[in-house]
Amino acid sequence: MKSKLIHPVLMTCALLLAGCGKSSSPAQTASPSAPSVSRSKAAATGATEAPNLSALKYGLYIHFGIATFTHPGEQGQIPAERFAPTALDVKAWARAAKEAGMTFAVLTAKHESGFCLWDSADYPYDTAPSPFKGDIIGDFITACDAEGILPGVHYSIPDALNEGAVRFKGPVSPPYFAVIKKHLTELHAKYPGLRIQVLDAIERLSPDQFVEISQLIKRLNPGCVLFNGGRPGDSGLRQDSDTIIKGWMWKPQAQLNPAQNLFDHYSRAQLAGHVFLLNVGPDPSGRIPDDQMALLRQVKEMIATRPLTPPRASTQPATRPPAADRLKQAKDLYDQGLINKDVYDRKVKEILDSL
Repeated sequence: MKSKLIHPVLMTCALLLAGCGKSSSPAQTASPSAPSVSRSKAAATGATEAPNLSALKYGLYIHFGIATFTHPGEQGQIPAERFAPTALDVKAWARAAKEAGMTFAVLTAKHESGFCLWDSADYPYDTAPSPFKGDIIGDFITACDAEGILPGVHYSIPDALNEGAVRFKGPVSPPYFAVIKKHLTELHAKYPGLRIQVLDAIERLSPDQFVEISQLIKRLNPGCVLFNGGRPGDSGLRQDSDTIIKGWMWKPQAQLNPAQNLFDHYSRAQLAGHVFLLNVGPDPSGRIPDDQMALLRQVKEMIATRPLTPPRASTQPATRPPAADRLKQAKDLYDQGLINKDVYDRKVKEILDSL
């Protein structure tokens, strides 16, 4: 998925598109304990009560999907039959969010591969052909409800299956837009307990498409909030995100990002009045690895004991990541089948030409 440091787009479900301004800047020291989230008993069954927006400051991002089961060096589309978590524990995911001092959690219902974490009608790439026969999204909502955590889902507009490549720019074609509407209709009709909707690369939607999607979700699920991800001209909730691991989905021997960097990013988001999501990547068994859990606890401790860190002024011009890092990122996308050979070759040429 597009680096969420640059364009991550997370969302929630009662679509406050024009009425929600940025929240005010928090105090200099944040509490480690999650603020209470007001929800009625009917919320889990599809109540129309919207989340308390003041509680939407810090949440858990969970990137889990078919890419989690990619073999090292593997390219192209991963077979749906590969999706086979052996120890999936969504209750532990919800507990992790609560123990980290968070108030909501967002799961990747569809990521950039186009694979859906639910059985989508007349759709070729979802959990139906896999050995796994559970209801991940439904169980995730139930688990979050039990912990007092607001449940949400991420839906990626960049989609290798439906667009032939992962695209973060350019218009959304009418045929693919019909697929997006179908998927979001299924999600919010089947899971009215969702309280947050994140649309990655929402800026690709035309103004008319954005209004249509917004109205669709609001009609089906009035209790859900949509994060606009910084869409130009919109005043809805804005969000930032970062990830515990270097990458969004789990990989073998995935390296961790430094706790200080994560805390600094959290601070910048809070001082700007933005929602902040911190990502974990469960492994193929469905568990969040111990090292990721330990880093979540470390960040929680920093939030509880340190003042928020204002952005550091710099006299140096902004620099792009080193060419080697950009080449590796392009190679990772290609190896996962998220971009085709032509797109990969073009990216490599652009990077080399910039040297």
